[in-house]
Amino acid sequence: MSNYKTKNSIPIIFDRKKILYKNFDKIKLYKNIAHEISQRLNETTFSYNYGIEINSKSNEAHSIINKSNKINNLYRTSLHSKNLTKNLDIVCDEELLPLKNNGFNLIFSILGLNLINDLPGTLKQIHDALKPNGLFIATFWGQGTLIPLSESLAYADEKILGGLYQRTYPFCDIKTLGNLMQRAGFNNPVADVEKIIYSYKNIIEIIYDIRRLSEKNILSARKKSFTPKSIFKEAEKYLYSKHSENSEIKIPYNIVFVSGWKK
Repeated sequence: MSNYKTKNSIPIIFDRKKILYKNFDKIKLYKNIAHEISQRLNETTFSYNYGIEINSKSNEAHSIINKSNKINNLYRTSLHSKNLTKNLDIVCDEELLPLKNNGFNLIFSILGLNLINDLPGTLKQIHDALKPNGLFIATFWGQGTLIPLSESLAYADEKILGGLYQRTYPFCDIKTLGNLMQRAGFNNPVADVEKIIYSYKNIIEIIYDIRRLSEKNILSARKKSFTPKSIFKEAEKYLYSKHSENSEIKIPYNIVFVSGWKK
């Protein structure tokens, strides 16, 4: 972890200037998550007059939520204007949300809060932006995601370079997220995990998928020098020996769903 601090003495875990701006309409995972959130909204007895998506990345996923017929007025924020289509949408940093207190009945995010240095602060901002009895739903990459890749790269680093380097960032666990939700003021927060296993022919396919999801390593303490090909070759051997089945490498992606109400 980096020793550098923000002005508020918050550890700068992520180098947020390295976040890639792209649209995720072609990524099925985002649409699947949107369908799940839409289903969960339909299971509630409420309708939501004003809703907003934080750090929207997919027009199609946003549209799926909008078609749930539970939200009368739906807006969204994004880090980049290219991801937005309406004049009333907001370009902003999710660490500094320009939302007025008690303004929304629903706030949600689809894998849009993973790269925040001050997650407790952002959750507090979201809580304060909700009206009383307002609902917050979000998804995060969960603990265990990419763990075989992390193990294989650590093995290769130690064997070839003689040291360990943090090449994947820490993912959220349910207990920590639940505690952070309570700390932010949410009432009776609930969390559950959906586990997905993807199959790959080689380590290059895994790296490609990570980049396609814009989840490449942007840790402030990442190793910034060039990684030799021998690291990936050795890591791939490890993956095939420890985490393969039917000549395919198995990589888990764990998605944590969290929700909570404002009193």
